[in-house]
Order: sequence, then C-alpha cells, then structure tokens
Amino acid sequence: MSTNATTNFVKNWILDQIQSGELNPGDAIPNEFEIKKLLNINYNEIENAIHELVTEQILSQKSGGVTVVKPKQPYYYPLDELVSITNMIEKNGEVAGTEFISLDEEVATSKDIEVLNLEKDSLISVIERLRTADGEPVVYCLDKIATDLFACSDYRSNSSILSAIESKVEFKITHANTSMESISYEPYISEILNSDPDDAMMLLTQIHYNEHGTPVLYSLNYFKSSLVKFRITRNRI
Repeated sequence: MSTNATTNFVKNWILDQIQSGELNPGDAIPNEFEIKKLLNINYNEIENAIHELVTEQILSQKSGGVTVVKPKQPYYYPLDELVSITNMIEKNGEVAGTEFISLDEEVATSKDIEVLNLEKDSLISVIERLRTADGEPVVYCLDKIATDLFACSDYRSNSSILSAIESKVEFKITHANTSMESISYEPYISEILNSDPDDAMMLLTQIHYNEHGTPVLYSLNYFKSSLVKFRITRNRI
C-alpha cells in the first residue's frame, strides 16, 4: 500500500464520501476526470488510490470500467461451526425458502461410492435445490445420500436438510470435512442464482459424518459471493 500523502488524501476523500452517505453501497464513484477537477490532483495518484481501495475491498470494479462502492454481504456463514443455511438466513431476520430443482434416485458413481463408502450399484438420492431469503436466491445446493437412509420422498419442506435427515434416522450428523474454492461464472448455476457475469461464487464441498465417523451426506453448496461472507477463527500453532 502507498505511503504517498497525496494518494492517501484521495483515499480518505473517497472514504469520507462513503461514511457520510454521499456514496452508498453499489453507487458508482466519480470518474477520475471528476475527481481531478474536484481535488486538483494528478491522474496517477487518483488511479493509485482507487487501485488500493479495490485491493482493500472497499471499492469494486465492474466490467466496462465502472468503479462502485462494494455492497456489503448481508450474511455471515461460520466455517468453524456446522450451521445450516436455514439458520444463516433466519439469523439475518429473513424467511428461508427452498425451491426444488430436481429430486432423483440414481445409481451411485465411483466418486459417490468413494466419498460415501457405499457398495457398488448402491442407490443414492440426489437432491438439487435453490435456497432463498425472502424469495431471493442465495445458495445453490446439490446433496447426495444413500437412498436407504433418506429417500427423495422424505424431503419436501423448507427445513434444513440436516434436520430432515435426522428426523428419519437414529443418529446425529456431528461434523463435516469441508473444502472451499472460488468459482467464476458458470452458466447453469449462475443463471439459477441470478448472478451477473462479474459475480463469483464460493463452493463449499462437504462430507458430513455421524457420531460414529461414518460418511452420511455429500454436499456441494454454491454460495453467491456478493451476498455471503465467510467467517472463521484461526488459532496460531
């Protein structure tokens, strides 16, 4: 980051515009010509200031060269707790909804067999859903579970899939191994989430286990990055 006093002056001017409410989340900031005219500062320092605020995630650059105040994500999803998406949405004071895209029973693939520790030719329930908040898309979910544990016909409500599964079995889902990666625009899923081409997604791939350490549920959850921020406490070793 810059130690240049002029660059910092421009950064603070933009930050003051945001803090005073002159610029709100999603608003385009004045272009470089307008800032130069207002502050009488050269273009290089203005460019540096904007670049640094983009790097610090205060501003966001859209296709077409427009720079906007980055909208705040309304949802926090803790990575160090096994919290349902329903809980995440309801904690924000909104109504969690479910739109079912498909519910199918399929023969497990070699990947499913490996992940869920199944026998060859086992049947699995494949549940494809869109999770919404007050009707707006937030997360695309693809879940797989052995059909003899949980059939597609067992799940027809807005409840958390974890709660729905636990209502049908005699064990608890206690933990999940989770990997996380950023996904750029993907036509099928991005369209379901009503995402712009600039709007990335965060994919959480999770294998859920019961209290005996047996894999139960294989989930791929695509979170809309413009709406969800992830949180975790990390301890130094």
